[in-house]
Amino acid sequence: MRTQSEFADHLKHCIQEEHGINLSDKAVKDIRKTIEGAYSAAMKGAVQKQKAAENRYYEQKYITEKLIDKIGGR
Repeated sequence: MRTQSEFADHLKHCIQEEHGINLSDKAVKDIRKTIEGAYSAAMKGAVQKQKAAENRYYEQKYITEKLIDKIGGR
């Protein structure tokens, strides 16, 4: 998997070399900021999804333990 910087450099290369479009420094900075923002949002979403999965796991574990206690008559 490419890092954010490698991806930005690759995108810049594709735009400039493959399509013959010269990008200004500001355009390159804007591309980098956009990639960094997308990466940050993706990471936050992944962390939230992981936390939600962990919460579901512990909820199910608690429910299962309560049922076992009821069935076992503890």
